[in-house]
Amino acid sequence: MINMSNKSIGIGLFVAALVVYVIGLFPEVGIDAGKYAAVSRYMFESGDWLTPHIRGNAYLHKPHLMFWLSSLSFHVFGMSLFAHKLPTLLFSIASVYALYKMAKLYYGSQVGQLTALIYATSQMMFLYHNDLHMDALLTANVVIGVSFLAYFLHNKRAVNFILGFLFIGLAMITKGPIGLAVAVFAVGGHLLLKKDWRNIFNPVWLLAFPILALVLFPTLKANYNNFGWEGIEFFFWTNNVGRIQGAYNTGGGVDGDISFYLHTMIYIYLPWSLFALIAIGKHIKGLFVNKNTQRFVRPEYMSYSVIIVFTFILSVAKQKAPHYFYPVVPFLSIVTARFIYQQIMEKQNAKIAKWLLGARNLMLLFAWAAIVLVICFVFKTSKIIIWLPVILGLAATIYFVLPKGQMYRKLIVPLAISAIVLNFVLNAHFMPSAFQYHGGIRASDAYSQLAGDDEDLYTYKFRQFETYFYPSKISYWLKEKGDFEEVMTSRHNYWVVTDEVGYADIQQMVPNRISYEEVFPHRLISRMSGDFLNPTTRHKSLKKIYLLKIE
Repeated sequence: MINMSNKSIGIGLFVAALVVYVIGLFPEVGIDAGKYAAVSRYMFESGDWLTPHIRGNAYLHKPHLMFWLSSLSFHVFGMSLFAHKLPTLLFSIASVYALYKMAKLYYGSQVGQLTALIYATSQMMFLYHNDLHMDALLTANVVIGVSFLAYFLHNKRAVNFILGFLFIGLAMITKGPIGLAVAVFAVGGHLLLKKDWRNIFNPVWLLAFPILALVLFPTLKANYNNFGWEGIEFFFWTNNVGRIQGAYNTGGGVDGDISFYLHTMIYIYLPWSLFALIAIGKHIKGLFVNKNTQRFVRPEYMSYSVIIVFTFILSVAKQKAPHYFYPVVPFLSIVTARFIYQQIMEKQNAKIAKWLLGARNLMLLFAWAAIVLVICFVFKTSKIIIWLPVILGLAATIYFVLPKGQMYRKLIVPLAISAIVLNFVLNAHFMPSAFQYHGGIRASDAYSQLAGDDEDLYTYKFRQFETYFYPSKISYWLKEKGDFEEVMTSRHNYWVVTDEVGYADIQQMVPNRISYEEVFPHRLISRMSGDFLNPTTRHKSLKKIYLLKIE
């Protein structure tokens, strides 16, 4: 692994990160991640592998790959969150190796290993294998595909070309043409900046189309069968470009913030974000200080092509979300790793080392302050299973921070340890504790324990997707008051999950038929606030979710 005088250090860091990833497969999920779990459950239970469904309707907004993988995993492991999240994690682990191989091709083994470690311990890698989004699977396939194409450019082996576009096709049936776009930014930008006209105009690229067509065919066929040409248009244009144009605006005030991904990167790329900013700042300075052809000479331009082009598109887009930034992270890791290794190990640049040490100290302070805040205040715990890894992690961090160590090791190892420990606390303690306040999931659990086999579950007014995955039976959504009245007149012995507005309606419509009532505190984990994080004011931030049985 990383040559820091002891290979076991590098191996230990990767193994520890893997353990934390696995712990993250168990906590509950909500919002979009809950929706993807619900779609996968329906596919698994219905046996309809061509038409994803949500709320009983065909689901168009995301292609098939994650749902196929999760449904297949359900068949192997049984239906669980572990089974739902596992396939994406396996793809991402493969992408760590692919990124190592790509960085090694251009910069050597040491930079490749450091790139892999930075990528593997970045906050996005931990976060989005717990709160599972399509962007994790998209990014994994893009990285693997681009890595194969990098080797194809190097050795012209047909197998690398075929596998490269196979994985790019998989990226496309994860989240649409954006998977191909990022790959084009990487490979196309590299060839343009290299002025490699022979490869740019090589007709071999035309062979990519039949490979992509074979991969895309089942998804496009399903879209056409269910939605006609609108389904094809949605896949190729409306979904990705529509988000850039703001067709699905959900971000509120952030949608107009052109600097959103700059300050988002600072926390979403922890603990390496300040290192990345220093590296990029140094490279920008070089454009003005260096002369002529030495201004920006690199063995590869794939990394910066994606960073610049894709980040610009994201920044001017009218819809923004932190997870959209995910495909930038692996390429940013190449830039960061190469800069650190070059400046510290090759040039032994004392000035840069001083800057990096200062950045390291800030990131360590932030990480450990967050750890202490969570386990000593937000969700205070005395569990030895939480405290023991934290204490061992703190001791290891202090050991590697001490002045006697090699500068390279002092910069890298403490940050990797802090990231692993922080995300251990988040995955093993914070997330499970926070989800105890998700009323929809808790109501679903109660229904599963209390309801008879012939007693259906409905949701009224409450619009979260969790009731399509967690209960023993998938719920039916009653959107309007008339929908509830129709069920009310034709059914007996059914259950309803609703919010405070819906509860008031039901009390008026069936006041004498409510035979069971339970109230659950509710707060969406994606909408954390100071009031919720403060135990003394948490009650003020909570809404109410009701589970009712109607006779």
